[in-house]
Amino acid sequence: MNRRLTIFVKVVVLVLGLLIPVIALYAYSNQQSVSVIKDEIREMNFSKLVFLLHQMDAQIQQLSTNSLTMINDPAVRELNYMEESEEFSEWKKLMGMVQDHINLQASMSGWVSDITVWSKQARAVVSTDKRTVLYDETMFADQLARGWRFKQDTEKSAFVWFSVLPLSAYEQPDEARMIVRISFSTAYLQNMLDGYKANGNGNPFLYHPEFGVVTNRTADQDDIRELSRFLSQHPPKPAVEAQTVELNGQEFMVSSIQSQSLGWHLVDFVPMDTVLAPINKSRNLFYISTLVLLCMSVLASFVLYRNVQVPIRKLIRNVQRIRKGDYSTRIKGDGGSEFSYLFQLFNEMSQEIEQLVGKVYVEQLRSKEAMLKQLQSQINPHFLYNCLFYIKSMARLGDEEAVVAMSLSLGEYFRYTTRLGKQTATLQEEMDMLGHYLAIQKMRLGRLDCRIEIPDKLLTIELPRLILQPIVENALVHGIEPCESAGLLRLTGVDEAGEYRIVVEDDGSGMEEEAMDKLEQHVMYSSSEGESGYGLWNVNQRLKLIFGKQSGLILSSSDLGGLKVTVTIRKEGMDDV
Repeated sequence: MNRRLTIFVKVVVLVLGLLIPVIALYAYSNQQSVSVIKDEIREMNFSKLVFLLHQMDAQIQQLSTNSLTMINDPAVRELNYMEESEEFSEWKKLMGMVQDHINLQASMSGWVSDITVWSKQARAVVSTDKRTVLYDETMFADQLARGWRFKQDTEKSAFVWFSVLPLSAYEQPDEARMIVRISFSTAYLQNMLDGYKANGNGNPFLYHPEFGVVTNRTADQDDIRELSRFLSQHPPKPAVEAQTVELNGQEFMVSSIQSQSLGWHLVDFVPMDTVLAPINKSRNLFYISTLVLLCMSVLASFVLYRNVQVPIRKLIRNVQRIRKGDYSTRIKGDGGSEFSYLFQLFNEMSQEIEQLVGKVYVEQLRSKEAMLKQLQSQINPHFLYNCLFYIKSMARLGDEEAVVAMSLSLGEYFRYTTRLGKQTATLQEEMDMLGHYLAIQKMRLGRLDCRIEIPDKLLTIELPRLILQPIVENALVHGIEPCESAGLLRLTGVDEAGEYRIVVEDDGSGMEEEAMDKLEQHVMYSSSEGESGYGLWNVNQRLKLIFGKQSGLILSSSDLGGLKVTVTIRKEGMDDV
């Protein structure tokens, strides 16, 4: 039965039909607003981050230029021609001049840098470092490399640049005649990051996958740590890049660009929750108002449902009970409800139906019992005719043993069928009776091989008498006897969740599809004794009468080659046996 929508559901659906488009339109508008704001923040961060990086690279480039200037300085180059044997006064004068030049270069830039000049010819070191620096032949041998290098120690972290003469000394440090080393502290980078953050431009830091981070001095270290872990798993690209990242349940807009001078990435991140707070507040207020409106609509619908739909459903439910056969159902009235009179009429109607159905049911039971006895009595003459004709044939042939065996089996059969006290038997009793019948057929045919595979737990089920014998007889007479090469009869039993199945099949010639369809029609609908399959029709009718319409016989082709007849017994119908 198709379930119809209740009044309550219809009203709720109507309210939702009105609210959902409004909510969808607002959600779309809100999403577009958020998207526009995010794009604006992204573009603004890009511009500011690029400007900061240009300032940083310009300052670093100036320091690189200072290093190249120093190595080409005439006084510094003169050290290459200074011998240790020259007069001390000349040597000291030249060293003082070099010291003045590097001090001047160190103070020319906005960042105070440390400059060290190393001369192999003069075997001297001149430096702006206040600490005493002594000449060492291998002082920079393991450090020479092109570009800026990051150096981190316990005292301070710095970036270092080397200029060498000749240029091939980068690859072969032993050939170096002159080395100029210039370095600056990461504190200057932190100063620029602090200034950028102080102007309300975000929370910048420098990131390198190998050396870690250089942060502004007021950065939240927990956020930096989480973001560094994210960047290690998703390395940033050299070009300007922006992405939305969720860290610790908070959404951030992360922008990054790589410094061409240092090779580090300048990263800035902005918490989106803070930026989008006014929009989110407006959105939440709208959703709360909509929810309140929805709750009020549902409450009004429930009142309508309680006073109209509930009584109707109660009436429908009890009508369905009557339809299922529960004629004793009654509806309790609600006193002052408008449906009380309708409930009273329903109770009177169900009472009258219960009385009428009780009378009809008694008559049906009597008719069913009479029909079962009639069907069972029809099977006995059918089997008896076959046995008497067989005894006649064996007597003419002088086969006394077969006549005696048939007579004894026939006597056992009538003893079995004439027990009027009980119309049913266990499957074990049916199999014992079937054993007598198969023993006779083995003597008559001489080529009959029976394979019985019935689980022990099935042998205790109750069945109407003479259910299997007509099926076996049909397999022998129409399947095995006409085919000289056939002789195998197989009985199997299956216990499934909702039914028992007993399968009888043979290795005879089988049947064509058209003949199979015709036989199925006879078994299901025909009761004429002159037609083929009368015994199967008899068994099928008895099964359906006792165990229900879903029980009965199923005909199909067997994998042995002959006909396969499946006895299906629904467990839910066995209570009536």
